[in-house]
Amino acid sequence: MKIFRSTLNSFVFYILFAVAYFATGKLLTNFAFQSQVIPIWIPAGIALVGCFIWWWRFIPALFIASVAFNLSIGDNAITEQVLIGNTLEQVLLIGLGAVIQGMVGAALLKYWLGHPLYLKKRQSIIYFIFIVGIAVSLISANVGVYALSEFNPAYSIDNHWRNVTYWWLGDTLGVLIATPFLLVLLQPKFKQHYVAPLPTIAVCSVLFASVALTTKLYNQESYSNAIQIAKRETSIIENSLLRHLNLSQIAVQSLASQIQSTPTVSKQEFDSYSSELLAEHSFIKAFSWNRKITPDQADAFNAHLKELYKSFNFTPSIQGQPLTEDDPLVIVTYVAPLASNESAVGFNLFSREDRRETLLDPRIKNRPVSTKIIQLVQTEQSEPAYLLFVPVFLQNNEVASIKGYATGVFLVENMIAQSITPAQNKMFNIAIYESQSSLPFYNSQQNSPTKNSKLATIEINFAGQTWFVDLTIKDEFLPHQNNNMTLFLLILQVIVSSLILLVLLLFNHQHIALSRLVAERTSSLAKAKKQSDLANHAKSRFLANMSHEIRTPLNAVIGFSTLAKNEDSVETLSGYLHKINLSSKSLLSLINDILDISKIESQKLTLEVAPFDLNDLLDRINSMFEQSAQQKGICWKVDNQLPTDIWFEGDVMRIEQILLNLCSNAIKFTSEGEVTLRAACKKISAQHLQVTLAITDTGIGIAATEQSKLFDAFTQADNSTSRKFGGTGLGLTIAKELSLLMSGDIYIQSEVGKGSTFTLCVELNSCAAQQVAPQEAPQQVDLSKLKVLVAEDNNVNQLVIKAMLGSLGITPTMVENGELAVAQIKMHDFDLVLMDCQMPVMDGYQATRLIREFKTPEQLPIIALTADVMPEDKAYALTIGFNQHLAKPLELDKLTACLINYVDVYEP
Repeated sequence: MKIFRSTLNSFVFYILFAVAYFATGKLLTNFAFQSQVIPIWIPAGIALVGCFIWWWRFIPALFIASVAFNLSIGDNAITEQVLIGNTLEQVLLIGLGAVIQGMVGAALLKYWLGHPLYLKKRQSIIYFIFIVGIAVSLISANVGVYALSEFNPAYSIDNHWRNVTYWWLGDTLGVLIATPFLLVLLQPKFKQHYVAPLPTIAVCSVLFASVALTTKLYNQESYSNAIQIAKRETSIIENSLLRHLNLSQIAVQSLASQIQSTPTVSKQEFDSYSSELLAEHSFIKAFSWNRKITPDQADAFNAHLKELYKSFNFTPSIQGQPLTEDDPLVIVTYVAPLASNESAVGFNLFSREDRRETLLDPRIKNRPVSTKIIQLVQTEQSEPAYLLFVPVFLQNNEVASIKGYATGVFLVENMIAQSITPAQNKMFNIAIYESQSSLPFYNSQQNSPTKNSKLATIEINFAGQTWFVDLTIKDEFLPHQNNNMTLFLLILQVIVSSLILLVLLLFNHQHIALSRLVAERTSSLAKAKKQSDLANHAKSRFLANMSHEIRTPLNAVIGFSTLAKNEDSVETLSGYLHKINLSSKSLLSLINDILDISKIESQKLTLEVAPFDLNDLLDRINSMFEQSAQQKGICWKVDNQLPTDIWFEGDVMRIEQILLNLCSNAIKFTSEGEVTLRAACKKISAQHLQVTLAITDTGIGIAATEQSKLFDAFTQADNSTSRKFGGTGLGLTIAKELSLLMSGDIYIQSEVGKGSTFTLCVELNSCAAQQVAPQEAPQQVDLSKLKVLVAEDNNVNQLVIKAMLGSLGITPTMVENGELAVAQIKMHDFDLVLMDCQMPVMDGYQATRLIREFKTPEQLPIIALTADVMPEDKAYALTIGFNQHLAKPLELDKLTACLINYVDVYEP
């Protein structure tokens, strides 16, 4: 496919295509709006066009460009958002997929559909869009996503087929938009009809802009919707956390109320009520009842503890000294559950600074107070938790004094797990701080880092503590929020782009078809004009030739007629009349030739098929030309090799016409030597023979350059031939056309100065020899008694006909038109009517039609006497009601033979 002016030009564009693949890939990654999705991949179209133009030679450039593009952004953060490989195995497979896809699409175009802008059939446009543009794009998508799933451990396999679909739709858009755009800029040089670049460039540019703009607007709208959803969820999370924190306070207050109502609460009662609360809330680690005593009560309380846990096979004691001398002792007395918490029994809460600070908080008398976050070490892994204290007061005491504290241990992670739904966990990374400058005691993003900025910080105040909850939207939430809408958008873009491209290509197809049609019509007009010019030239040449050929015999007729007026000598007058007669016959022969040409060209010449004796025809030809050859001093020979016992079926008159022409030409153009007529036949089938009639002369010969024009009308070898030998040049044309009508042909072999051979080859059916009736000698018939009516408008013709009839002893009745002829027939009886067909007032046809209303052809024969000699004229005359047709100029012998046919019938 010739596109570029030179090899250098082709190489430059080759490099530009590879660079364009790399550059457009880098540019289009900025349009990624869906995790792992690039909505329009123009490099797919560049790859297809490159493979279509350079075929397999573009494979290295395409593969290198694909690998370079993927490797160039392999360490970029964008690789975590789009379907791009970042390892050697991945990029090699992705490059291979791009090459296979480009080559398959190019092969379909090169060996099946053709150039996309010059598709010859409308269905080929549909095949290009749906097979090359859409179906073939599946190749790279499947290979690429397979490479990511096989070699990239960070790749999510959950959305494999969805990602294949996204990749496929992106490649499809790239092929549909980029392919026509690039091909219209690089149209083949050999094309006669070019596609107008502007409409295709405009449509493809608008399609690209609309896809990019739609993508960006959808990205913004999707992001905005996702943010609004996330903001609504922050309020829900805040309320849920507060509710669960309040539940923790309620649980401890409920335990404190139970202890308050039972001054001497036993361990069994404590365990019973605590177990109910523990069963109700999974985020509660443990409950304890912490008795407040003075330091001097420590020994007695130790004894109490030993007695209390005697049955549990361990002897607890007070642990931990007060941090100051004035501090009381707050001893852990009961713990539920006791298992795994036995070491806590007897622990003095005032021995720990954080517990002491909480218990000394003056707000504790009015509401529960919490410690700061602590890390529990009783479990296998340390867990963040907080302690919540609620005071229990002594009863019947005017001054409110604290008897002890009901305490709950609450697990932060469990509480958050109950407060936040799985959907919210997928939406947010959550970090909780006790102060904004400290490290978070809870962080859900340890295994899922995000690059999004913090959405909101919730400040939660409860039980004297303040928590700061940071909510950050996860990377995968934003793009996956509207997956179905994203897929619908891409499919809609492919459908709209396909339909618009279909209309564009159909428009181009129609434009090219119209251009071809205009070119064809223009060419046809040019040919028609040329033919018209040739026809006008032929007409002029025809008129010139006819003028010459007609004037020549007319000159003799007029000249000798003029001389005869002043000549008294009978002998001289007889010579003049003889020459006038010869010139008249020459003029009649010319007119007959012209009529034959006219009938042949109008395809109205029909051949008769009748049995005839070709040997008899050759004898007649021999007798006709033998004397002419002797007079010219040349030898005449007939070499007849035809069988004597068979006849042939065909038009003997036309075969004779051909032979007369060829033989007369041979004698005319031969000055010395001989002319030979050879006849032979070859059997083709049982009743089918090929007859060959060859006329060989030793005349002037014909140059090879002139032989092709020899059978054209009015053409001879050169003008000098016509001047020297005479002739119209119609004879060979008629002979050639007649031979073709007989399914044969005339061939010529000639050499200048050595002679010529004209060979007539025709295929004829053979038949048995026919019996020929002996010709009777013409009888002397008396025609004088015939009553003949002559209808003729021309005075000279009237005199000629009257004279001819007078020479036969007939005195005719003469009228000038058909109306008078009808009147005469009604008044008188006639034996025969000679009716001219073209007359004023009423022509012969109308008159004959009226006569046939009261006279049948048997009652009154009417003979057409007219110059209308075409076959259709003769047929029309017989249809009207004429008995016979005599052509002008009228010859006496033919008129006599015609009258004899009717005298026998009507003679009294």
